[in-house]
Amino acid sequence: MESYRVFSAPSKAMVAGGYLVLDPQYRSFVTALSCRMHAKIQELELGSEKTSRICVSSPQFGGCWKFLVDDTLAIQETTGSRNPFLEATIKAVYGYVRPLAASSFQITLFSDPGYHTQDDTTVKTSSNQQRRFLYHEKPIEQVPKTGMGLSAGFVTVVTASLLTALLNKPVTDIRDVIHKVAQIAHCDAQGKIGSGFDVATAVYGSIVYRRFKPEVINHLLGREVNEEYSSALKQVVDMDWDFTSSPCTLPPGIKLLMGDVKSGSETPKLVSKVLAWRKEDVESACVYKQLDDANESFMRELDALCSLYKSDPTKYLSLADVHKYEPLKNAIVAIRRGLQALTVKSGAEVEPQEQSRLLDNCSKLPGCLGGVVPGAGGYDAICIFVLEKDLQLLREASASNPEFREVTWLDLTEESEGLIEEDAKEYEGL
Repeated sequence: MESYRVFSAPSKAMVAGGYLVLDPQYRSFVTALSCRMHAKIQELELGSEKTSRICVSSPQFGGCWKFLVDDTLAIQETTGSRNPFLEATIKAVYGYVRPLAASSFQITLFSDPGYHTQDDTTVKTSSNQQRRFLYHEKPIEQVPKTGMGLSAGFVTVVTASLLTALLNKPVTDIRDVIHKVAQIAHCDAQGKIGSGFDVATAVYGSIVYRRFKPEVINHLLGREVNEEYSSALKQVVDMDWDFTSSPCTLPPGIKLLMGDVKSGSETPKLVSKVLAWRKEDVESACVYKQLDDANESFMRELDALCSLYKSDPTKYLSLADVHKYEPLKNAIVAIRRGLQALTVKSGAEVEPQEQSRLLDNCSKLPGCLGGVVPGAGGYDAICIFVLEKDLQLLREASASNPEFREVTWLDLTEESEGLIEEDAKEYEGL
């Protein structure tokens, strides 16, 4: 058995750009988070067989899927338990590469604790104690997700592990190829073309994102894998997609704090309601412009703070917080006004009253610069911006305040890096 390699990709939080991200004319601000998805890949001896074998296991959830890929690229799942995301990923990877020789791979998946609720779990650590994962008593379909972009991270690390092995190239040389193949696979698995921000963040890290046009990949979805599909897919991957994924970061001294709220929203229902209103109501253009202006103002203020620190760190650190952060606080308030207008006009609970009350109370906590409902909004989560020096004070103040009894502050930090190759030694013993 050969040695193995490990790849990981971050989770995400869309801080500014919910709903507008679906339209290629608007930009969004997406933060990568420290909760990561991991894939360990080993190439196994195959002998003289002409059929490729891929075995994917998820020991944390007791999952295992086995696939055969013949020389015509026909894919067969042999364990009887379908996984559309894995099938679509293998289809896209092998369709792109069209390997001349058969191969055999064992892929083992791990996910950090933040992706799922943590009830009924056992902790397992690697031999050197560097990696810690929760093993669940229930199968994956029975464990609630937290909305951190699980499927996007999952598709990205499997795509990366297979492409680096089949092309014999490092991530740094084929990052853009990995991104495009993963986008195609993720959309194919879902049967629709999403905005793509979750896959882009998994690959590139924290970014200002502007989506690609759906027609770039629309003709690839749902097709049989054959030579014609493979040629079309390769042509799409090799072309310019005309999208934006510019690296971004929060300014020094500011931390993003994610709060898990003990209730849930069905994102597809919220999105379809907003899109139907957008199509039917001529006033929707005004609401979108209001929200876009607020989002752009927010991104400008973050950029200005980062630029000030870069050009004159002493001045940045000496400025009083009230003067330094006031424009940013105003921009966050403006985003909330836009989301509230979207809620009222569309009828979709993007920022419901309960979340409004919660965010208003957050603004009174020590060190809080304001907060929003991330992504598509709803009842799932909140994210707030906190002065790093006041983080512990804020946690203590919220712990003693009954208004926050339904909120669990997640132990996550902003990540600048997206997809990376990890040190395989840190995963020994798992």
